[in-house]
Amino acid sequence: MTFEQVTSFEQMLGRLEEHTQVIVLLKSRSCSVCEAVETQALEFSAAFPDVHFAGVQLEDVPEIRGQWTVFSAPTILFFYHGKEVWRGSRFISWDELGAAVERTLGR
Repeated sequence: MTFEQVTSFEQMLGRLEEHTQVIVLLKSRSCSVCEAVETQALEFSAAFPDVHFAGVQLEDVPEIRGQWTVFSAPTILFFYHGKEVWRGSRFISWDELGAAVERTLGR
């Protein structure tokens, strides 16, 4: 599985409307940790095939920083019915994110 690369804020909002659960990876080209987190996120995504995964390059969609108050990369946001329900930055707690996803799936 790969992340759908989103190239505009409007496109990202469309994904939030289309999908019940969305995990967004926000990364920067100057971030050394981002590639490792992306690899971990791809492994994580295998456990949740019903969740939509999207990636955003912050340099390509700068308005997302202000709209979603993103100060560092990588940042992972989990949305449920278009509302942010979990956020992690820099060092991601995959267990916490997994628990948040499980709660929304009713498991």
